[in-house]
Amino acid sequence: SRIPQMLLDFETGTILAFNNAARQFYGDAILSQQHINCVCAENLDWNADLKPFVASQRYGMRVSKQYVGEDEVRFVEAHYALVSLRGRPVVHLMCFDVTERVQAQQELELSRNRYQAFIQLSSEAIWRNMMTEPIPVILPVERQIELIFERSYLAECNLAYCRAWGAASPDELVGTFTRERIPPDDPRNREAVRQFILQGYRLSNWLHEGTLPNGRECFRLYSFQGIVHEGLLWGVWGVFRDVTELIQTQRALQASEERYRTFVNLASEGIWRFEATEPIPTNLPVEEQVRLILERGYLAECNPAFARMYGVSSPEALLGAPLARLLIPEDPQNLEMLRAFVENGYRVDGLASRERAIEDGDRYYLNSFLGVVENGLLVRAWGVQTDITELRRLQQQLEQAHRLESIGRLAGGIAHDFNNVLTAVIGFAELARARVQDETTLRYLDGIIQAAERAANLNRQLLTYARKQVVQLSPMDLGVWLAGTLEMLRRVLPESIRLQTEVEPNLWQVQGDPNLLLQILLNLVVNARDAMPNGGTITIYLQNKTLRRRRTHGVPNGNYVQLSVADTGVGIPPEVLPHIFEPFYTTKPLGQGSGMGLAAVQGAVQQLGGHIEVQTQLGKGTRFHIYFPRLTPARDAR
Repeated sequence: SRIPQMLLDFETGTILAFNNAARQFYGDAILSQQHINCVCAENLDWNADLKPFVASQRYGMRVSKQYVGEDEVRFVEAHYALVSLRGRPVVHLMCFDVTERVQAQQELELSRNRYQAFIQLSSEAIWRNMMTEPIPVILPVERQIELIFERSYLAECNLAYCRAWGAASPDELVGTFTRERIPPDDPRNREAVRQFILQGYRLSNWLHEGTLPNGRECFRLYSFQGIVHEGLLWGVWGVFRDVTELIQTQRALQASEERYRTFVNLASEGIWRFEATEPIPTNLPVEEQVRLILERGYLAECNPAFARMYGVSSPEALLGAPLARLLIPEDPQNLEMLRAFVENGYRVDGLASRERAIEDGDRYYLNSFLGVVENGLLVRAWGVQTDITELRRLQQQLEQAHRLESIGRLAGGIAHDFNNVLTAVIGFAELARARVQDETTLRYLDGIIQAAERAANLNRQLLTYARKQVVQLSPMDLGVWLAGTLEMLRRVLPESIRLQTEVEPNLWQVQGDPNLLLQILLNLVVNARDAMPNGGTITIYLQNKTLRRRRTHGVPNGNYVQLSVADTGVGIPPEVLPHIFEPFYTTKPLGQGSGMGLAAVQGAVQQLGGHIEVQTQLGKGTRFHIYFPRLTPARDAR
């Protein structure tokens, strides 16, 4: 026989006989010892261990480790039978080498243990559903959904799955139907199964919102894999992760983000974030850090209020703008603010800056901002700023008003007395002229009268500036009034200057004084004439104007009749513009101007309750806008 066989003496364990297959399997060195103990590799003794075992069963099988050949140990399955041979009890052994089978079983058991450890210790819920009867995959989708809910039951799960359903161990859930935990009539559950079928019995990362038996809302991220064989769905492997806390955190974060965005977007202050294209080392000298901030800083985020401060409609129009494009880098006040930012530990509170707006030119802002330093590098800055341009302008106007008020009081006091003196001078000169026949003396007297009249005209301007001129207000149509003054205006203009008008029909009425209005217009036309020594065009505009939001400095919202005088002259230099309404300020050569023209215009406009502003551009001309409040209700001009 090819099967190793031996005969043993039951009483002593002596090897009585063995076949050739046993000699080849065990070897002569082992068999020559003639006792079964020499085969056992597990320290088993015949009398103490093996003999009682054989005596108790008489027929059976036992797997044990045995020595084979030279120091080789194999797993041997020994089939034994206790028989009587001539009255002597003998044990017949048939030995089979099962080493590979035992090792395969051990590996399988190890693999199964590892699998169970992985499954049971996993934080994700792992489960396997089987069908009481397999479902053909050729059935309509809706029918398959019905059958899955009808036939599916839990065949296997881990502890995480049990905890998710409130069970202590898999034994409480295994064997229960899926429909007992997942309601089939819930549209969300049916949609998940539908997508599982439509995607080839596979579904990955399906976010499912459900409700636990205790009523608590829960969110789970599912992945399914169907067990399909020969056109039949036998079961489903699945895994899910409880992401309820993550979803709730995301929702809270989103709500917080929305609240933050709402606050930022509705804030009237400009809120911004500047980033550096490359982080700036904080150990560099202060001046070098300031240079790099201006060079590398760019706008990464801002709110609508910040965008409006720079004259753009939305924050997107400014994003990415370099810092040097918004903040005027050569302004000493701005450089000092950045130095203070670095020296104060990258923090600034309440410092003013001069910056560039898109339309309105330079603006002034009050700034507070904080730098973010990471690993010794300045990477970004968060800040808030308030537009103080109007406040600054009002402060300057207030300071100027205090200065000019004293001049006005002095001018008004002197003007009355001076007017009496001029009246006497003109009167006596005219009396003398009536009695003198000498032509030379008459010319002298005419010169005295002309000089006194010019002085009287200057005196009237002083009274107008000081607001001490008697004003008689009445309802007026400025279009009709302008038509009656054009001839007079053309007389003061040379042939090289063309005068034209643009009058809107149906002008609103205003409260006006014809003499003050003529003085205003005449001064503006004469100034325009002097600004065009080589000729040009003067255009007078009259139109109704409604201001709904403040686009002009110092002009409140409301309804106005706007009088504009535009020229094509040389324009007003920037350094002169802040002083044009100051009395006695003039850029004309000595003896060619008193400096009271525009000061008188401003005083007359204010006496009529109006507002004046100027727009100018060097080489292209100047335009004065005067806003007269609309008279409501309108009255008969007579």
